Amino acid sequence: MIDFSPTVEQEEIRQLARSLASDRLRPEGRSAERRGDISAELMRMLAQTGLTTPFSEDLGGSGPLEAVTYVLIAEELGFGDGGLAMNIFGSMLGPLAVALAGNERQLEQYIYPFCDAQEGAKERGSLAIAERTGGYSVAEISTALRRDSDYYLINGTKRAVIHGAQSCPRVVLARLADTTGKDGLCAVILPAQAEGLQITPDGQKLGLLAAPSASYALKDVIVTPDALLGEPGNAGVLRVAALSALLRAGVACGMVRAALEYAGHYAEERIAFGRPIVSYQGIAFLLAEMAMKLDAAHLLLWQAAAEWDRVPAPETLLRDAEAAQYQAVKLAKAATIDAVQIMGGAGFMQDHPVEMWMRNAAAME
Repeated sequence: MIDFSPTVEQEEIRQLARSLASDRLRPEGRSAERRGDISAELMRMLAQTGLTTPFSEDLGGSGPLEAVTYVLIAEELGFGDGGLAMNIFGSMLGPLAVALAGNERQLEQYIYPFCDAQEGAKERGSLAIAERTGGYSVAEISTALRRDSDYYLINGTKRAVIHGAQSCPRVVLARLADTTGKDGLCAVILPAQAEGLQITPDGQKLGLLAAPSASYALKDVIVTPDALLGEPGNAGVLRVAALSALLRAGVACGMVRAALEYAGHYAEERIAFGRPIVSYQGIAFLLAEMAMKLDAAHLLLWQAAAEWDRVPAPETLLRDAEAAQYQAVKLAKAATIDAVQIMGGAGFMQDHPVEMWMRNAAAME
């Protein structure tokens, strides 16, 4: 039987992330939503902890982390504020894609800037996965990469790319033309200026307002072979896709935990007809179901993360990571809606954060 108890090091990292989530992310969630981005001060603090630079020490990073550690951090930051957590991980996924699938030249070019002690906190990366007609699974990727003489042409669309308007590296997951399944999956670094690439910043979003995003329309965008991260279908690209799913699942579990805790405390303090509303079955059952489903989502996520660390077959890796993502995001949406219902009219007021959490969870789909 797999033991999911964290190691001493993992527990220390989780406690650090929990402290930052409670002391900094939660208080700044509402102001970050109004501002539309994370504050420079908070980003500098995160960079100083090493949580945002999980890259090789040879490149100036704090050292690679295991996937289990990644998801523990993601859950704690998601517990603090889902919008800010997605802002942070949305930026990290670009350089993480390079770290997992890139060659030595690409590592030096794109990882070093993120690890710079003075300017690293200002850097932003991005990873484009979801498309206008699909969700966050590899099977739904239809953006096509076609060889044409000495270069490649990319055609397709991408949506909700966090930091997509201003980022480097700007990584896109695409599929080699005339291929299906995992074998043709590619990760491509888009050039800073590319003819045929239309970038549209997302406006009037429902949620995740603290994580600026954009949509892409790619029409015969030319990229050179050295813009690809490894060969099509290589293990590194598949691990990037799986890690993205795991991180999103971790953030979603954190949002569920936050909603459960906040709504539970409110239900204990809110008096109706002479007793706390938590004593009524209609409220108690909602909270109990939320807690039960969160435990199930945790187990699915931790098992998928442990498999990522063991480097299993690509089919198993993607299947389990995407299943964990699907269940966690689905639960986050349901749990935050239930939290608003438990709080009644107060749940819709900006005096409480649950209405923001509900919108953030809905925007993760």
